[in-house]
Amino acid sequence: MNKNRRRIPKAPKEAIHAEAKKMAKALVITLSLMIVALGIGFFITTNDSTQKGYTLQQQKLKNEHLKSENTSLITRITQATAFSKIESSNKVDEMEEETEKNYVTSEDNSVY
Repeated sequence: MNKNRRRIPKAPKEAIHAEAKKMAKALVITLSLMIVALGIGFFITTNDSTQKGYTLQQQKLKNEHLKSENTSLITRITQATAFSKIESSNKVDEMEEETEKNYVTSEDNSVY
């Protein structure tokens, strides 16, 4: 008798309720996994961007320091070479002194 006896299905309301619970549980698990995966991805991306930004800022500071050092060195070289050339040149000694100093001449004041 037991073999021929059919199993009586649950009431439709109970079956739907059980299926809804299973689906809700699966949905919660899926959404939780997605949130965790997206959170990890966000932190990895943010960390990478932060590291690159820090490296870029350090390189900018180094670049500015090297530019100012370069300017300083160029100024020192220019000053050193200019003074040594003038002092070592005999041209300065050969120059004649101006006897009469006219800064404004009558020619400068004439209008053409």
